[in-house]
Amino acid sequence: MDLERLRTVFETPGPYLTLHVDVSRNNENAAEQVESRWTSIRHELERAAIPDSLVPEIDERIHENTHVQGEVRRTIVAAADRILLDDVQAGHNPHPEVVDVADLPDLAPWIDIEDQAYPFVLAVVDRTGGEVSAYRAASQEPVDEETVTGATYYITKVPEGDWAQKQFQQTAENRWHENAELVAEAVRSAALADRARAVLVAGEVRARAEVVRAVESLDHGFDGVIEIESGGRAEGASEEALWGEVHEKLRQLVAAEDADVAARLDQGRGRGEGVATGIDEVLGALVKGQVEQLVVDLAALAEKSVKPGQYDGLPLPASAADADELPADRVLVAAAALTGADLTVLPASMAHGGGASALLRWDDSTKSGSEV
Repeated sequence: MDLERLRTVFETPGPYLTLHVDVSRNNENAAEQVESRWTSIRHELERAAIPDSLVPEIDERIHENTHVQGEVRRTIVAAADRILLDDVQAGHNPHPEVVDVADLPDLAPWIDIEDQAYPFVLAVVDRTGGEVSAYRAASQEPVDEETVTGATYYITKVPEGDWAQKQFQQTAENRWHENAELVAEAVRSAALADRARAVLVAGEVRARAEVVRAVESLDHGFDGVIEIESGGRAEGASEEALWGEVHEKLRQLVAAEDADVAARLDQGRGRGEGVATGIDEVLGALVKGQVEQLVVDLAALAEKSVKPGQYDGLPLPASAADADELPADRVLVAAAALTGADLTVLPASMAHGGGASALLRWDDSTKSGSEV
């Protein structure tokens, strides 16, 4: 997970207000339920002496209809009289709702869901073109959509025995190929613009094979393009079957990435280089800016604490750097975001170190050994 979105949060001094609020509108009483939640939140904000200027803005955002179906959670982080993060996550969130004011924001519930989000492009194609959509996550609405319509004349082959059969068949083949190239260009543009990590192609068997070849021939930076056998553009095609297969493919991709990170950690420990294990080692590496990828079990770390004063130079907002003691999960996330590290959430059994490990950009022992 790229933590760049959080950098501006931690570049603003605290204390921070963190809200994780259910804003679902999936039943007939949803508006009343949101209003009831807001009443409770407003009372807590008044007790916490939140600046008056923030309350109407938060009120507006919580009451806003997100137009997202199903369960919806909204996360808001504010400090210094302004909102620093406002994000909507679709789908079930097992974490409780939160109203929190502290030296560092409570981002674990948001990160836990965001880490499972897998940006991708889905192209649903036929011989005439396709629908190309970019998603931040399968549970959310597309962030970008485009309909690609190619040439439709001479798109169908003629029956055998026709006097111009060979010529028309070749023309149809050419049209299919040209239309596939148009779709591939749209896929490439969407993937680059929205930083997609996978491309999935569904639709007519021949058309999707043409599009897959066309996408793979471009300089798109993907190891492979995944074919989805269910669904399509034809009337009666099953949306449910298509998305069922999409979800399964994405689960496999997330699991493979997690397994790869765990394997890299194990290999580094086996070699005795390139990794930090445990809160103390990881914080020491964050002080030096060594951490490339922070690997954490946020639930396990929330039960542990860190004394920032013990780590001279630890990158934290001023209000947090002066605190006596802080939750370990919040400290590690803040320092990782401020040093440009990525983050992966894994259970402690895979992350090791009591729930905190890191893959390093460089290793002190390797550097000193090369200089001898």
